[in-house]
Formats: sequence, structure tokens, C-alpha cells
Amino acid sequence: MAVGDLQSQQYLRAAFPNFAASPELHVLQLDPYREAAVVIGMSEADYRDASFLTEALATPERLGAPIPLFRVLEAVENAGERRPVHFIIHQGHTGSTLISRLLDEVGGFGLREPWALLTLAELYDKVGKPDSLVSEAEYGRIRDAMMGVWARRWRDGQQPVVKATSHAGRIGEDLLKSRASSKALCLNLKPEPYLATLLAGENSPIDLRGFGPDRVRRTIAAFGDVTPPMHALSVGELAAMAWLIERESQWRLLHSDGLKTRALDVDFEAFLADPQAILSRIAAHFDMNPGENAIREAVNGPVMNRYSKATEHGYSADLRRQRLDEARRTMAGEIGKGLKWLENAAGKSPYAREILNDAG
Repeated sequence: MAVGDLQSQQYLRAAFPNFAASPELHVLQLDPYREAAVVIGMSEADYRDASFLTEALATPERLGAPIPLFRVLEAVENAGERRPVHFIIHQGHTGSTLISRLLDEVGGFGLREPWALLTLAELYDKVGKPDSLVSEAEYGRIRDAMMGVWARRWRDGQQPVVKATSHAGRIGEDLLKSRASSKALCLNLKPEPYLATLLAGENSPIDLRGFGPDRVRRTIAAFGDVTPPMHALSVGELAAMAWLIERESQWRLLHSDGLKTRALDVDFEAFLADPQAILSRIAAHFDMNPGENAIREAVNGPVMNRYSKATEHGYSADLRRQRLDEARRTMAGEIGKGLKWLENAAGKSPYAREILNDAG
């Protein structure tokens, strides 16, 4: 990324007057240590092509520049109108990228896993603690500004939908409480197919161990002493912990008196069984009215037959079933360990038991 060069600065000066209304400048990174934000130029096609709005977008060919964070805050705060921005809160590997891309086809504007949302979640975790970089008021100001940034759209009637990372979904409750017009889709799987899905992935052991320390801390905070230490857990047990703690983030949305009418719970396998009906429900929940013809065209179009995170590769529900069946054969022992871990956690925590029993 040509950060800071003359061409970038000229581009930024030309585009920034429209910052509060247009997604043309994307906030790629929040850097609270430097009190800065990195913004890059993005077209609507760039957003549609991107599976993840992460540092990988910072290429030498893409214009961008760091700017003082206060400029982002003031630009959005001065915009006035607080438009809705909706969220996909998911457990990971539950079809969230596919749903996001399908919504793009029927009136959505997908922002898939914005890097800045992870930074926001990290700030939220520290608020009120002695080592917090920002005060509660400062965190709220940054959060509200980012909600305004993500609420921008290319045209009237388009509905912005942020697909959070599964890890950042932990602040979904805080995000929805901050904007009364925002809604959430809670996308999930039941424990056994979830474990099979995770354990089918080649990189899953690395991901599970990488996120393991934080998930252990979150699990103990939510449920108490329900797990052995991380070093004693197998990959199947780590996958079970991922299911429980990410489902807990959704549970708080689905059972909060102030939020439950704004959260829609969808099982991904139920979606695959009847994609047209479920996509229609999701679109309506997010205040989209594309019509049944548009829904039908979306679920019968190319999006359903491509791997959503790398669209150059083919994928299908049949191929997914084959991979899950293979995982059930080769990883039966680890799946069993994971289910046993959930059973033990439910035996120690009424809250965990309530969540697990609801899954059936």
C-alpha cells in the first residue's frame, strides 16, 4: 500500500469530504496506540470480491494512508443520521461467508470480517480494567464511530451487513445495544456436525490452539471451573470449547430482553435443507425486500456452488457432506472426546447445561 506518498495524500484529500456517507474509503485498521486509523480506497467490486477485510488488502497497488483517529470520529459524528448496520454473529465454519455473499445478491452490502472489529473487541475486553488503553467513554465514542463507518452504503435501500469473525462475535451484544436499528443473525450448528466440520479442516488444530488460551479464559469467566487446563485438552475438546463459548455469545443476544426480538437464530444445516425459504427469512430480518424471484435466482446461482472464502474453487452441499462423513470416520475418537467435554461442562455449570440442552 502506498501509505503516505503524495499520490495517496492527494487521493485522500479528494475522497475524505464524502467519508461519512460513502464506503469509498474503508477503515482498514484502528491503531489506538498511535491514535490513528489506516484508510484505503475500495470500490463496490472490491468489497464484493473480498472474503476478508484484513491486512491482505494493503497491497502496493491500493491507495491508502494513515490519518489521525479523531478525523474519523469527527467525520462520522458530524454526519447526523444513524443508519442501521446489521451483523452476522457465528460460531465459525457455519456458512457465514456463504450467507454474506448470498445477501450481496439480494440487496445487502457485505463487509466480511473487518480487521477494525477485532481491535474494537480487544478494546472492549479491557474497558474498566487498570490496563485499559481507553476509558469507557472513549471506547463508546470509537465504537459508535465504527458503527457509523460500517453503516455507509453505495445506494439508497442497500443494507450493510458486517460478518464478524467468530472470535469478535463476543461483543455482538454491546454493538446491538449501541444502535437500536441494528439486528443480528446468529448462525450456528449443533455440536456433533460442528465438531465434524472443524475437525475436517487441515488447519483446524493450529487455529484451535491459537485461539485456545483466550477461549479458556472466556469459558471460565462465563461458566466457572468447567475445563481442564488447555495443555491437557485434545483438538476435539478444544473444538467443543469453541462451540460452547461462541454459542454463548449468541445466547446473550437471543435471550436478552432488550435484544432478542432483533436476533434471528439459524442452524446452517437447516439453511442447506431449504436455502430459498431460510434466505428469504434472513433477508426480511435485515429489512431487505428483494422479492422471491431474486431469492430464487440467488440460491440457484453460482454463489451456492463456489467455495465462499476462495471463489475460484468449486464447492457444494454434496461435497460438504462427503467431507463431514470422512471426518466422522477418521476423527470419531476426537468427536467423541469433544461431546464428552460438553457433557462434563454441562454437569458442572447450569448455564452451560441450558445452552447445550437447547441445541438438542
